[in-house]
Amino acid sequence: MFFKKHGKAILIGLVAVIVIVIGLLVFRVLNFIGDVQATRVSDDITTQAASQSFEQLTATAQAKLCAASASCTTTPGTNLPSITKVTALTPTAIPNPTATPDTSNNKIVQRIKNGDRISVLYMGYGGSGHEGEYLTDTMMVLSFDPKTNTVTQFNIPRDLYVSVPGGPGGTTWKSKVNGILSTIMKWDKPTQDDLDPKYRFTNPQEQQAAGANLAANTVQGILGIKVDYWIMMNFNAFRTLVDKMGGVNVCVDRAFEDDNYPVNDNDQIDASVMTIKFEAGCQVMNGERAIQFARSRKSNSEEGGDFARSARQMKVVAAIKDDILKKNLVGNALGYMDALQGNLRVSMDPGDMFALANFFNSSDGKTIATSLKFDPEIMTGNNFIQEVDKGGEIGYALIPQAGEDKYGDIQAWVKSDFEHAIVRRDNAYLQVLNASGIQGKGGALTDYLYDQGFRMSETDVAALEDETYLIDYTNGAATGVLGQLQKYLPKMKVYTKTADKKPYVGAPDLVLFLGKDYKGITVP
Repeated sequence: MFFKKHGKAILIGLVAVIVIVIGLLVFRVLNFIGDVQATRVSDDITTQAASQSFEQLTATAQAKLCAASASCTTTPGTNLPSITKVTALTPTAIPNPTATPDTSNNKIVQRIKNGDRISVLYMGYGGSGHEGEYLTDTMMVLSFDPKTNTVTQFNIPRDLYVSVPGGPGGTTWKSKVNGILSTIMKWDKPTQDDLDPKYRFTNPQEQQAAGANLAANTVQGILGIKVDYWIMMNFNAFRTLVDKMGGVNVCVDRAFEDDNYPVNDNDQIDASVMTIKFEAGCQVMNGERAIQFARSRKSNSEEGGDFARSARQMKVVAAIKDDILKKNLVGNALGYMDALQGNLRVSMDPGDMFALANFFNSSDGKTIATSLKFDPEIMTGNNFIQEVDKGGEIGYALIPQAGEDKYGDIQAWVKSDFEHAIVRRDNAYLQVLNASGIQGKGGALTDYLYDQGFRMSETDVAALEDETYLIDYTNGAATGVLGQLQKYLPKMKVYTKTADKKPYVGAPDLVLFLGKDYKGITVP
């Protein structure tokens, strides 16, 4: 049977392709049939299909999966291209589960084989019963580069004040970026004349798809990259899925406490707050605990604020990917299907998923799935964003340091991150200590390495050393950084140690001592 034979490949393959890694779409794919087919964003970012009912698409899948189990029962159920139209198609046909589809010429598989980048916008929102149910307070772009097997993650700060290109002819209105979906979902004007035709809708499925497409097009203009697909998931799906996984193993970098975490997501029901605490170290979190870790933003420590929260959200996504690859999750397919009913929307069609399953059942695909690395990149007030007070209903907001709608620096940063993914994805900080006795050498090398994508700590001086050497507290894990440094400094000695041997809390991951023998670097 195709699904029994290739089920694990579907799971791992989609994870590796990033589309799954982002929003736990992988669990929806466990039904081995179709998807919550929403507006698909094709190669030229034109919408090809509108969303259909999860229940309709999974009813047949549930029946087929249940057929193998006597105890199972079923329940019926910037100048980037922009999205141009929202159209509804008839429900996707269910493929014959005993046959292997011919997917050799599938476009997305060919793009991966050709090394073409694939980018996905993930949006997390509260959902029904939550205050601001369609505010996408979690927004991140995950961009998969098959050439380096790297997923680069970019946060989109929820309070970023943007021009939304949703009006006729590309005219814009101003909004916080997290309110774009909500604007469309809460549309209360008597007509849709104020919307560009490609964002108009005739039913709830098209309405949500139009909002997601508009958010994706807006994000394209911010980052300067093409968004190929989008995924939306609400809190209920996230909680349930993590619980059905048996929890997710997350490594907490710093202990923190939040005394103002909401007891209820809707303060109209309960406006009280409670205290949540997280200790440093790796720990298994259930669904609610993972939500708390990913949502907390009112700690008085370094973990307070939206930027730290974005970093934690990226950490949870990466942890989920790791657990998916480590655990055999196929056996609980129906449970995951039930968890996602009505809680997940995606813009990838079933045909692409089957094609990916075939590809990732190959040796090349399995290599990608198991060796995928993540590069978390955070847009903060320390690099590209500044706080402003817009007054009125908007109040506190964020804009680029260069000014409203001026994204040139951000787009240059994105481009640089892509170019230097091999060293960026190690997420390891390097410090240069000048032990040569010649002033300025440490600073000059630090500046050069920073321009080459290295994450650099502030340089300093050290006691004189005859030879140049590196202390690696990652115990060899920072392979990209080590490899590139050895190209620059082929005679450099390397001493590996474990992280617990760092001289102080928060010390750099690697420390390079420039000795008297340092005459400069070798440029590869």
